[in-house]
Amino acid sequence: MGRAQRPVPRSGVKRFRHPVVGDLTLTFGALDLAADAGLRISAYTAEPGTQSDDALRLLATWAATLDQVAPAAGR
Repeated sequence: MGRAQRPVPRSGVKRFRHPVVGDLTLTFGALDLAADAGLRISAYTAEPGTQSDDALRLLATWAATLDQVAPAAGR
């Protein structure tokens, strides 16, 4: 007999370690998709004004900068 599976939480807090910005503490919410069993959409956010919020903003500007540079490199 297999091990009992624990239900996957639909919301909560997760901690991550990013190689550039370090530790992130993010809240998440998950939504199961009714159209396709087994698929789920998850959204992660940082509490405003926290170090994690600052880190996500830094990563967003970094990604936006890379998007602007990449097309120019292909010319």
